[in-house]
Amino acid sequence: MTKNSLLTKGIGGIGAALLVLNGLIGAGIFALPAKMAAELGAFSPYIFLIFGALMLTIVWCFGQLAIFYQETGGPVIYARKGFGDAAAFQTGFVYYLARATAIAANMHVLLLYAGYLWPEINTGMGKSLAIIALTSLLIFVNIVGLKAAMRSLDTISVLKLLPFIALIGVGYWQLDFSTATAVTAPALDTISAGALITLYAFIGFETVVVTSGETNSPKKTIPRALMLTVSGIALFYFCVQWLYWHTVGAETPDSAPLIALANIIFGKTGALVMTLTAVVSVAGNLLANMISTSRLTYSMARQSLIPKNLGKNWLGKVHGEFATPYISVLVLGVFAGLMALSGSFVWLAISSVLARLVVYAVCVIVLIKAQHQRTYSPNIIKRFIPFIALIVCIWSISQSSMNAWLFLMGELAVGAILYWICSKTAND
Repeated sequence: MTKNSLLTKGIGGIGAALLVLNGLIGAGIFALPAKMAAELGAFSPYIFLIFGALMLTIVWCFGQLAIFYQETGGPVIYARKGFGDAAAFQTGFVYYLARATAIAANMHVLLLYAGYLWPEINTGMGKSLAIIALTSLLIFVNIVGLKAAMRSLDTISVLKLLPFIALIGVGYWQLDFSTATAVTAPALDTISAGALITLYAFIGFETVVVTSGETNSPKKTIPRALMLTVSGIALFYFCVQWLYWHTVGAETPDSAPLIALANIIFGKTGALVMTLTAVVSVAGNLLANMISTSRLTYSMARQSLIPKNLGKNWLGKVHGEFATPYISVLVLGVFAGLMALSGSFVWLAISSVLARLVVYAVCVIVLIKAQHQRTYSPNIIKRFIPFIALIVCIWSISQSSMNAWLFLMGELAVGAILYWICSKTAND
C-alpha cells in the first residue's frame, strides 16, 4: 500500500484505556442507579461485581483476538478471518448501524442534560442548530488528526472523572456505616432482570479493538487496557450504586438519579456540577464512538468488502496531512447527524443492543475457531473461558424482544442485498 493509504499509530496505553472507559461510561450511568435500586434493592451494588466478572470473559476474548489480529477494523477483521467476506460485511453493516445509532441517540441525551442549564437548546430551531454544531465539531476534531482527537478525549476524561471521585469520596465520608444492614440475595428471576441491565451497562468496551491498527504495541496494550479498565469500571459501578442505595434508597428521584444524589451530598452546586458532568460524560462517549466507528468503513474498504469505485478510492482514503480516514469520518458524521435531526435513530435503536450482542457472539466463536486452528495448545483455562463467554452472549441475546429480532432480521436482509450488489459491482 502507498503511504497515503496507511493510518499512523497514535494510541498508547492510556489512550487505549480511555477509549474503553469512554465507550462504557456515557449516559447510562446517570439513569442506571435508580433502575438497579428498584429492581434489586440492597443487593444492586453486588450484581455489578458478579455479572461484571461474567462480562470480563467476553472482554478477555476480545483481548485475545487483538493479539491474533492487529489490523484496524476489530469485529470486521475477526469475522472475515473466521467466516469469510459475507460474514465480515454483515458484521460490519449491523455493527456500524448500531454504533451510528448510538451516536445519534447520545446527541439527544447530551442536549437533554444541557437543556437543564440552557432550556432554549432543546426547542425547535435551537435543537437543530445544536445538533448541526455538535456534528460539525465531532467531524472536525476527528479529521484534523488522531492525536488531536485523543488529546480531546484525555481532557474530557479528566473532567468527567473528577466529579465522580469527589462524589464518591465525600459521599462515603458522610455516610454512617453503622446503619448498613446485612444483604440477602433476591429471587432468581429478579436477579435475571437486574443482570440484563448490568450487562447492557458494559456494552461498548470493544471500541478499542476497532482502532488496533493505530495502537502502539496492540498485542500488549489492548488486552491490558480492556481487562484493567473494565475491572476498574465494575468496581466504580459498585461504589456508585452502593452510595446511591445508602443515600437515596428505593425512592424514584425527580431528576436524573446521580444529579439527585449530588444534590443530597453537595446541595444545588453539586447538582449543577453533576449536570455538567453528564454533558461531558456523553461528549466523551460520542468522541470515543466517533473515533472507532469511522474506522469500520475504512477497514471494509481496505478489505475490498465495498466496491473499489466507492471503497478504496473514497471510504478507504487517508488524509495526506492528518493521516485520518477523513471520508469515512465525514460520512459517519453526516449519517449520524441526519439521524439525530430526523429522529430516525429511534427505529434502529430497537435492535442496536441485540446487534452488538450478536457481534460479540460471532467474535467469541471466531476465537474458539482460531484457538483450535493454532499450532500451539492453549491451557485448559484459556480454552474454557470462550465457552463461558459464549454462554453469557447467548443468554443475553435470548432476553431480547421479538421487535428487536425483527428489526435485526430486517437489517441483515438489507445487508445481504447490499453485499450482493457490492459483489456484483466488484466483479463487473
